[in-house]
Amino acid sequence: MKKLLLATAAVLAAVFFWVLLTLPPARIAVAAADDGTIAGIIHVHTSRSDGLSSPEHVAAAAARAGLKFLVFTDHGDATRPPDPPTYRSGVLCLDGVEVSTSGGHYVAIDMPASPYPLGGEARDVVEDVRRLGGFGIAAHPDSPKPQLRWADWTAPFDAIELLNPDTSWRLLAQSPGWGSDWRLLKGFLDYPFRAPEVIASLIQPTTALEKWAALASQRRIVSIAGADAHAKLTPRSADPGDSRFALPFPGYESSFRAMSVHVRVDAALTGQAAADAAVLMRAIRNGHLYTAVDGLATPPAFALSATNALGTVHEGDVLGLGGPVLLHVQSNAPAGFVTIVHDGTKVISTARDTQDHVVHAGEGPALYWAEIVSSVGLPPVTWIRSNPVYIRQRDASPPPADPVAIQASDAVFDGRSLNGWSVEHDARSQAAADIAPGASGNEMLYRFALAGGAAVGQYASLVLNLPLGASSYSGVRFTVRADRPMRVSLQVRDTTADRWQRSIYVDRTAGERTVTFADLQPVGVTHVRSPARDAMRSLMLVVDTTNTRPGTSGQIWIRAAALVRSSQ
Repeated sequence: MKKLLLATAAVLAAVFFWVLLTLPPARIAVAAADDGTIAGIIHVHTSRSDGLSSPEHVAAAAARAGLKFLVFTDHGDATRPPDPPTYRSGVLCLDGVEVSTSGGHYVAIDMPASPYPLGGEARDVVEDVRRLGGFGIAAHPDSPKPQLRWADWTAPFDAIELLNPDTSWRLLAQSPGWGSDWRLLKGFLDYPFRAPEVIASLIQPTTALEKWAALASQRRIVSIAGADAHAKLTPRSADPGDSRFALPFPGYESSFRAMSVHVRVDAALTGQAAADAAVLMRAIRNGHLYTAVDGLATPPAFALSATNALGTVHEGDVLGLGGPVLLHVQSNAPAGFVTIVHDGTKVISTARDTQDHVVHAGEGPALYWAEIVSSVGLPPVTWIRSNPVYIRQRDASPPPADPVAIQASDAVFDGRSLNGWSVEHDARSQAAADIAPGASGNEMLYRFALAGGAAVGQYASLVLNLPLGASSYSGVRFTVRADRPMRVSLQVRDTTADRWQRSIYVDRTAGERTVTFADLQPVGVTHVRSPARDAMRSLMLVVDTTNTRPGTSGQIWIRAAALVRSSQ
């Protein structure tokens, strides 16, 4: 027994001294300076989805960490009415949602409940969030898990996460070689002693910088950080909500002490939650913010300005072309930290050991942003990352998309008969098609009723038979309205029963829709990427559980339906 105790003591002593030798440097306490920002965290999960604790518990942890605001983003389809802004433990709490799409996860905040479930293609969810007035963030673009990683770089999302600590440890876990495993093992053992520093030491550089810069050179895109806090650690291949095996760390408070988003508001918070939330969201939407890794040094202070003959602007703002630009970076960076100024992905200035850095830049269009990098430890980690200032013509905007130029069309509904049309549905759902009088002549009335219960593949389809295919056509055009706002799927099916689709939004106002076959995306796994037009056998208008709840019934009216030929 004595030998066992001695051996145990020796092992514990060895672990203790090993931990002392491998601890990351304690975060640097820098002189506090008021830079006009308030600190908070975006992208937090609670027990309402796959997080550990209630919103009240999470807010209390944020208060202990010194934060002023939180944005909850529990997983969902956006149909749950968000909680109104409220103060919990003195922290302003906003309620958002993280929506799963076929092209990654999308965080939506400052948005009312959706009248129908959001989901499906990423471009459709981005469109829906914008229609509902929300602010959307493309989440964890660096994730090693394809179902989490943002993939649609053509969708007009509002912001993108260029820092996500949850993604960082997943990247290390899936990196080959002992080096990554060694860093994770050290982090696991060191975490109880210096949790914020450990989280900071595991942060990986983003791989999405070039894509963000290319898009931001054309339009404003807010670069932001998401904590993705769950207070759960699961196996590397699982999400916190997918596994019964989870450890309760990194804890909320540790995560909140490791990083923060600093928002420069244009009015002081008053303690009135609704009014304060409006002030906060106005600043976030405008990109008046920077992100900081507090596990390296705290409390941060930072400002980036750009000046030319037309005036002075700060992060997130647009400055017109007006001669040479003077950039000014101010911070309370500790000794040894490096300030780097970029134009897009190009470094234009580097300065070490400075808290006041001036750069004389050019006079042409540019995307200027700054970062301050810690040189303590290897590899270096970005301590502060700013949003850019945009130097461009103030009225510059992307040209509108060209409408599809229709050369010819062949009607497939004449208002007198339903020849060639039928309905399909699963065994428990119902569908029917009739001709009904409308304000502009007869319309096709498509009625559906999805079976209730759990979502197990319920669907209802209005089907146009295409026995000879559609080889001479490029798409379909029709006028449509519904008895409520909803999304329906325009699909084609070929001789192998493979399907391709494009989701469309419809509401009570009749509107013309044109869908080209070239714009269709596969439904599930298909034999080929795009449908062969001569092999098409069915054109379908599908209502399913992607965007409609089980148990829902409704009506859709269609007129002027035609197959079209276009010049594109």
